[in-house]
Amino acid sequence: MFNVAIIGSQGAGSYETFKKKCVFFLHKKVQEGITILATEEHDYIKQFASEFRINVQYFYTDWRAYGRNALKERNKQLISNSSAVICFNDGLKDTEMIKNLAEKTGIPTRFVKNKR
Repeated sequence: MFNVAIIGSQGAGSYETFKKKCVFFLHKKVQEGITILATEEHDYIKQFASEFRINVQYFYTDWRAYGRNALKERNKQLISNSSAVICFNDGLKDTEMIKNLAEKTGIPTRFVKNKR
């Protein structure tokens, strides 16, 4: 099973752009079976998963258990379960933190920049 974390999906701008990029990066992995790992229930991820019959596993931030370290802990759990990461540039610090953590741990990472 290939677990891909998709982060910052709203940074794609449109569902068509999101879908195009994800299909480009994941087309060879479909035969293995894919699970999308995500930190939020964004419409693009739900639609893509439904369209391609892909399971989604969400990693939520547990503020009670980890306090102010909750984001870091969630991100570590997300990355430790990922085979690869696709980050869309949504301008959020958390997306950048996840991208950097994935690269630091040697997980293949694709960073999709916004076209301006």
